[in-house]
Amino acid sequence: MKVLVTGATGFTGGHLARHLLAGGDQVRALVRDRAAARDLADAGVELVTGDLERRADLDAAVNGVEVVYHVAALYRQAGLPESTYRRVNAESAGWIVRAAAAAGARRVVHCSTVGVHGDIERPPASEDAPLRPGDVYQVTKLEGERLAQAAASETGIELTVVRPSGIYGPGDRRLLKLFRGVARRRFVILGDGEIFYHLTHVDDLVEGFRLAGAVPGAAGRVYILAGGEVTTLNELVKIIAEVARTATL
Repeated sequence: MKVLVTGATGFTGGHLARHLLAGGDQVRALVRDRAAARDLADAGVELVTGDLERRADLDAAVNGVEVVYHVAALYRQAGLPESTYRRVNAESAGWIVRAAAAAGARRVVHCSTVGVHGDIERPPASEDAPLRPGDVYQVTKLEGERLAQAAASETGIELTVVRPSGIYGPGDRRLLKLFRGVARRRFVILGDGEIFYHLTHVDDLVEGFRLAGAVPGAAGRVYILAGGEVTTLNELVKIIAEVARTATL
């Protein structure tokens, strides 16, 4: 298929673009800075320069594609107003669904977050768990889901929403501090450490994205994408410590 990936210069979007490319898809990426995406271009990804907030840029990006993977988002960056989170995480979802529908695309796969469920009383949760977002990132991601669904309903395009749990793998910087801290024996657990920490390897995640875009029965569905094992923080720290110790022997 010919596909578009937004957020391809980020951790998840970059892995997704390469995974789809390796699987035989023709991959296009909407990027603001071509220099930051040079490695993608070298790998064979077609680059379209533009911004999510400009409809003309969106129209150029979705032209001729069959599936759009909307991964671009703001993730808990300090000092940004709520309005910025809302434009990028919420409003852009509706904009790109409408642009894709107008261009004749078949489906949009919208990346949300498992965080829209908030704190779960009896984990693990299914997609039917209550929606209780707890911060501006989670709130605006839930708004993005709803705006995307409304746009899909109005235009008739297929939409699949995916909600990843915590993501780790090569190139990750968010959980790197946890892994590095444990490996260096400098990680302090606050509380009893019995909270659940549900992680997903990025390779598994991007295959889930691909299936969400390719499988006919995924249209109109919402999926939590998460690893097969759920650990407590204490258990996770123990696993990391054992692997780090083995790696140094």
